[in-house]
Amino acid sequence: MFDLLFSLGWGTLSYTREKAEKIVEEMVDRGDLRREEAKKFLNELIERGEQERSEFKNYLHGEFANWMQKHQLVSREEYNKLEKRIYALEAALEEKEY
Repeated sequence: MFDLLFSLGWGTLSYTREKAEKIVEEMVDRGDLRREEAKKFLNELIERGEQERSEFKNYLHGEFANWMQKHQLVSREEYNKLEKRIYALEAALEEKEY
């Protein structure tokens, strides 16, 4: 689920970048912005968008972790650790039986 939301974020970032480029180009064409300023402005917009995407990713990660904890769910990593412990305990029991 988290990967899907993250992938959607990348798609949105790509779309936003294209839209920002188009808007800045229109501003240059209208004379609202000089070409030199446009490149700097576009880079600032993109950088801010990437920063906000990163902050949103961290927020989602935290919210998802809180949700898992609230509903007493375990992560795949925790599940794998428990599974290994069970296999080790079963092996130890089998050795004792023989």
